[in-house]
Amino acid sequence: MRRRLLFIMLLSLFFLFSSCGTNGFRIFSQPENQKGAAYHDFKGFGIIDYKSFPQEAQAKLAALEAARQDAYSKAVEYIYGVYIDSNTTVKDFTLKNKAIDSSLWGVIKGAQEIDEGFNMTEGMAYVTIRVFRKDIEQLLGKRLKNF
Repeated sequence: MRRRLLFIMLLSLFFLFSSCGTNGFRIFSQPENQKGAAYHDFKGFGIIDYKSFPQEAQAKLAALEAARQDAYSKAVEYIYGVYIDSNTTVKDFTLKNKAIDSSLWGVIKGAQEIDEGFNMTEGMAYVTIRVFRKDIEQLLGKRLKNF
């Protein structure tokens, strides 16, 4: 009897933890790249905003452009890194002001758009670009060890 109860409890825990792993936001996941691959994919997202763009075509095109810019920003961040500047003001052991500025700068050559589309249930557009390792090495002027 005890073994059966223990088995049922373990089985219940297994189902509980396996169901916690999926959150339904698969659209936000980045394409997976294998280590040592010849390219890296970057996926960007943009929200379809019908308030700013009452015409459906305009809203979709704006979201697609925002997704494209997001994908390129992710590529620049991955290749060159991000510069972050932070200022914090503390008075009498209380945080008074905190400002964080981040900036990206970079050139992406040879990127190819490999996928684009819309997820209407989420109200988003997505764009995936591919940057080849050889192009990144040429931009940086060095060979990459861990790509």
